[in-house]
Amino acid sequence: MNDITVETLVGTIDDAKPVRSEALRYMGYKGAAPDETARTLIDECEKELMAAVRPLCCYAYTAIEHISESTINIGFGAVESRDLAKHLNGCTGAYLFAATIGIGADRLIAKYGRLKPAKSVIIDALGSSAIESFCDSAEKRITEGIPKHCSRFSAGYGDFSLSHQLDFMRVLDMNRKLGITLSDSLLMTPTKSVTAVIGVGAENKTCGGKCAACGNINCAFRSITEG
Repeated sequence: MNDITVETLVGTIDDAKPVRSEALRYMGYKGAAPDETARTLIDECEKELMAAVRPLCCYAYTAIEHISESTINIGFGAVESRDLAKHLNGCTGAYLFAATIGIGADRLIAKYGRLKPAKSVIIDALGSSAIESFCDSAEKRITEGIPKHCSRFSAGYGDFSLSHQLDFMRVLDMNRKLGITLSDSLLMTPTKSVTAVIGVGAENKTCGGKCAACGNINCAFRSITEG
């Protein structure tokens, strides 16, 4: 494995501000507008969420080796994934990336799951948008000065096995640096957390969006612009 230096980046509340249209899609509005009562409740939930988030990420640059059309070394050994290899086609390196908005969102979701389920659902959706907003902001900062790079590609996309979450945990020291743990089913806690590979060094942007690699076209979280 390459020698890898892990860096950390502390985000701001503004970095994690949810995109309202995206959050509404997660809530199932699908283009419809919420009424005034719903908007007021969503505003209230967003205020609570923003008071609870603690955006933090860690990342490390690694050279990558294209071994075959379906095998690529991204810093923690050979990975068998045709989709990942295709996504990183033309890239010479990559950032291994992990981010979270902290445990506060989970606590709010659990609290309102008992007391007011509607608020729990709204905060869950807003939290999903908040972590994506933070990832976008962090990625922009990390890749500043690198005009050509691929979008984030996470374990679980396409045939990039979720089992590689264990590699992200080990290489990025995510438990110590971010407080992230993995369940036996490889799900992260805090739940509003993301791991990903960001390819860099390609002469042109060689990849599509993250949803392009996924065969689940009926996913409720699928990006409209990529679906």
